[in-house]
Amino acid sequence: MIRLGFGGRMPGQPEASAPGHRATSHLSLTLTRLGDTLTRLERLGVRYYRLGLALDMGVIYAQLAECATLLEVLAERVAAAGVRLCCHLAPGLDLGVRDDVAAAGALAEVEAYAALLAALDARRAPGPPEGIVVAHLNSAAADEQAGARFAARYAALSPRARARLALEHGHAGPSLGRLLALHQRCGAPIVFDTLHWELHNPEGLPLPLALGLALATWPRGLRPEVHLSSQRSEAHLLPPRPPAPARVVPPRPGQHADFVAIGDLERLLRATAGLPPFDLMIEARAGELALLRLRAEISRHAPALAAMLG
Repeated sequence: MIRLGFGGRMPGQPEASAPGHRATSHLSLTLTRLGDTLTRLERLGVRYYRLGLALDMGVIYAQLAECATLLEVLAERVAAAGVRLCCHLAPGLDLGVRDDVAAAGALAEVEAYAALLAALDARRAPGPPEGIVVAHLNSAAADEQAGARFAARYAALSPRARARLALEHGHAGPSLGRLLALHQRCGAPIVFDTLHWELHNPEGLPLPLALGLALATWPRGLRPEVHLSSQRSEAHLLPPRPPAPARVVPPRPGQHADFVAIGDLERLLRATAGLPPFDLMIEARAGELALLRLRAEISRHAPALAAMLG
């Protein structure tokens, strides 16, 4: 069974996913909103969600202790509901960066995310971790030393953080093939992204093979993560941001659409024949609305494929 999930935005309940201000929010406020989010996820029948954290992760260690009671309550709810909570490392944070100071900041961020997810997973049955931190290798494709830098810093992480960190290939830079080679070097599992594979596949890997190779990088018992999105193709309105007025802009290459095309989901599901199950993150700007629409469409268009989804 493939679990569908989404991240961040909840247009149907915006207060549940509204981020705090990085400079002023306290972890307790984020965790309180997470309680509302869990209630919403239960109503939607969704058991896979990406946290949209707007905190300065550098202060999480201190605040985890202050929020111990609230974390225990949430951990009980997470375990009872069987919800998987994941995070995405903030854009620009990269363990393969040349700058050692910037890399140290990325390492600290990964450790903080891992500590938070471990606290939220604390009431689950013993076994591999559920909550995963997803990161990118943001270097240029020509930077052949980025993988070596990542591998060395990955090895320097705590065992808890290493067990929760996964790498996602992008629509530029190091390809899926490069990350598969990096996995052989350091063991980091690879998150397969359908849109990034479509836009940047210099190895010419067909979808079933690319998906299968990425799924095979995940250790036994740790459920792989896959991302699905459609590329935005239409112009859209940017709201006014004084002094700039509202304006219509064309889509950027690789920009996610508000919803996912049903054909993109069907193609992915047909490529899973003989492959292990995974969790599928719907990366669409409409958040929960995109997931609900996709559920309804796949049930109408392809009931047999819909039966694969949970």
